[in-house]
Amino acid sequence: MALYLVATLLIVMHIRNTVSGNNAPPRKTYIRAAFAFGTLACLLHIAAAWQLSQTGTAFNFGLHSMTTVVSAVVVGIFLLGSTALPIRRLGVLVFPLTIASLLFTLLWDDAPLIMRNTSTTFRLHLLVSICAYAMLALAAVQALLYSYQERQIKHRASPRMLMALPPLQTMEVLLFRLAGMGFVLLTLTLASGAIFSQQIFGNPFIFKHHTILAMLGWLVFATLLYRRVRHGMRGSQAVLWTVGGFLLIQLGYFGTKIVSESLSVQ
Repeated sequence: MALYLVATLLIVMHIRNTVSGNNAPPRKTYIRAAFAFGTLACLLHIAAAWQLSQTGTAFNFGLHSMTTVVSAVVVGIFLLGSTALPIRRLGVLVFPLTIASLLFTLLWDDAPLIMRNTSTTFRLHLLVSICAYAMLALAAVQALLYSYQERQIKHRASPRMLMALPPLQTMEVLLFRLAGMGFVLLTLTLASGAIFSQQIFGNPFIFKHHTILAMLGWLVFATLLYRRVRHGMRGSQAVLWTVGGFLLIQLGYFGTKIVSESLSVQ
């Protein structure tokens, strides 16, 4: 958490340098140092997630474990994606949210929920579902940053302030690209989940709270991407759809899990 905090502060310093119009070499040094600290933090984060989730051949599905695993994957995908996409400044939101999730795991005391003898195909399904969540989380963060940038333009903020972020059109393209990749992974997650449900329960769809919320989230993102292709939906309209769809996915797993584990403790 300390390393993530340092990385956040370095990105803030990078943005402030950009806004001030300071073109000195340290401006690039800040962002490079931020991602060096962020990468080191992520490696330690992944090690902690592995230690919490793996117990021999079994897998720990407890909320404490899964929150650590999912947040590690979110940061990992963000760091890898930033090598190819201009999304480095998203770290100013991604890293603090990761700190918040890790603080939650420290405060949430739950008993391990062990599933033994999980197959390779099931672990692959689990990995795809976590990657889908991570990609949609990044899309939601991108949507919030896009909304902030658009508000700055409407209020005629300083041009130097806007220079701290990529052009609005680029931000819009990134938003839909992240949402599209997350939607594909979410579709694979629901499809593979239906196959496992058929094998285990004899029914491809067990209508529980998390299943219904996940399907509603899928419908939201499907509608979002359809309206983008068919009607040219703009980023300003996509913000609410993206954040709303992600919140449904969030509630589908973490919301229902918090409630169920709270009830089990009581």
